[in-house]
Amino acid sequence: MPMPASNALLKPLSPEAEAEAANAWHDAELAAALVAILRHKAGGIRVCAQPGPVRDYWLALLDSFTEAPARRVPSNTPTERLLGGMDITESMRHGKPVLAQGVLAECHQRVVLLSMAERLPKEYTGHWCAALDIGEVHMARDGISHTSPASITVIALDEGIDEESPPAGLIERLGLSINLDEISIRCVDDSRYARSDIQSAQSQLSHTTVPDEDLTRLAELAASMGVHSSRTLKFAVDIAKALSLLSGKPISDEAVMYPLIRLVLLPIAQQLPTPRAEPQRREQSDDNKEDTDKPEQQTQQHEEQDHEDLVQAAMAELPEDLLAILLKRAQKSRQCHSKSGNAGELAQDKQRGRPVGVRRGDVKRGHRIDIPATLRCAAPFQTARATWDTSEKSKTNLYIEPSDIRVKRFDQRKSSVMIFAVDASGSSAHQRMSEAKGAIELLLADCYSHRTEVALIAFKGDTAEILLPPTRSLVRAKRTLGQLPGGGGTPMAAALQATHELALSVSATGATPSYVLLTDGAANVARDGTKSRSAGTEDALSAAKLLANTHIKGVLVDTAVRPSVRARELSSALDATYLPLPNASAQSLNTSIRTLNVG
Repeated sequence: MPMPASNALLKPLSPEAEAEAANAWHDAELAAALVAILRHKAGGIRVCAQPGPVRDYWLALLDSFTEAPARRVPSNTPTERLLGGMDITESMRHGKPVLAQGVLAECHQRVVLLSMAERLPKEYTGHWCAALDIGEVHMARDGISHTSPASITVIALDEGIDEESPPAGLIERLGLSINLDEISIRCVDDSRYARSDIQSAQSQLSHTTVPDEDLTRLAELAASMGVHSSRTLKFAVDIAKALSLLSGKPISDEAVMYPLIRLVLLPIAQQLPTPRAEPQRREQSDDNKEDTDKPEQQTQQHEEQDHEDLVQAAMAELPEDLLAILLKRAQKSRQCHSKSGNAGELAQDKQRGRPVGVRRGDVKRGHRIDIPATLRCAAPFQTARATWDTSEKSKTNLYIEPSDIRVKRFDQRKSSVMIFAVDASGSSAHQRMSEAKGAIELLLADCYSHRTEVALIAFKGDTAEILLPPTRSLVRAKRTLGQLPGGGGTPMAAALQATHELALSVSATGATPSYVLLTDGAANVARDGTKSRSAGTEDALSAAKLLANTHIKGVLVDTAVRPSVRARELSSALDATYLPLPNASAQSLNTSIRTLNVG
């Protein structure tokens, strides 16, 4: 393909940046050739790139390598369109279920562009993964059971920002991965491969084998980088064969191994490559035995040297900031599994929310009718029902029985409310109170960004007071928090009872409550206002057990200078997460609470 004409309009890059971008483009071009050669044997490729001329040119290059242009399929394509189902029109005409082929079956032996793969819903991921695994789709619905071939090659266009990424199951089934965001359109060059090169490699692929020693090296290299998937190893073997055919070099050559490391192993590496530990040599006293073992030792040393060379080659190809990349990847994975406060629990709704299927129902009860699903249920019986019709009306009527009615099912996230119960008594030091206020302000901003309502309860003296009912007003919450004074006793029982009552009232409105209790655990005021440490502790534990019986999630933040035994006992009674923060700052307090799944 010719170079884009827009190159002349761009400013020149520095020599180092231009060389780095040119190498990245050569890898991307090589990846396109590998996808065209292997097709579904490599699963596909993950393309990390925002929309732009470089991505468009790469996709056009891929189309020039393949026989047919790729078909674009949105990531939100529903199940009935992916797998297929009943053709309502033909079923009504013939009076029996007639199959309508799905998108995956229509794309058999073709390249599929999965746009916005980072937004692929979990409920649809399994259909894509099954097609990549077995090359077939099995559909059993609407009275039809059918299996269709679906050997597809997936080009997952990943436009994710920050922690957004395609599902892990899909990534594992894509053998290749490239990143086009760092490539300037100026660095895009004419293609080094022709369609004839692709066809020649395809014709020889089935006759190419990988020696056992090369298989062992590949497995050891993958294991040294923390990649233990047998599926990835199979992809690496097929890609190594294709690279060998394209370059004309043996698999053990650096012209094959270096691109293999960059395109297959590095994007999913979990650790830095580690050299193999040298085995301890046993002392042998018998000279004849030493002479006999020499060929074995030489062979073992030769294999170890090959492994060391391969690891050194991998190290040479790794970017300088790989350790930072791996740490960031692990942090993103933890964040995806421990997000908090961004939504309430799922609840079924009759009219709105995220569609999750259909069921038999009655529109008189307020449900929304699903017309296509209702027609699919009624279509196979139209001929029979027409013969049963004894009325004087024309036989062209549409016969729908009450049992055919299907209504939509919706899941809707409940709104969530986070209740902050803050100990403003004299036992909390002034510095710790300031840190708690600072942390709450950061948490308030986080709750606001996730549309979570907040409420504030302060307790000191002999009472607990709801200073701020559930609200989304960040300004009002900050103002109320800033005016919070300190001093007096610690009415812990009153605070827990107020938290309990507020949480129950929130639950009654259909929202999901959670709470964060900031205290040092030193209860010294009983429920009736009597100042007594023993009575206050006893009443606090009783109130804590009542709150624990509601199964409302919560966190107790120990604001004492050192971890307090009383605070730990109170968190056990509450069945809440205990979070001691000695010498902590507002930022660390905020970070610790955000990592807990309390939302």
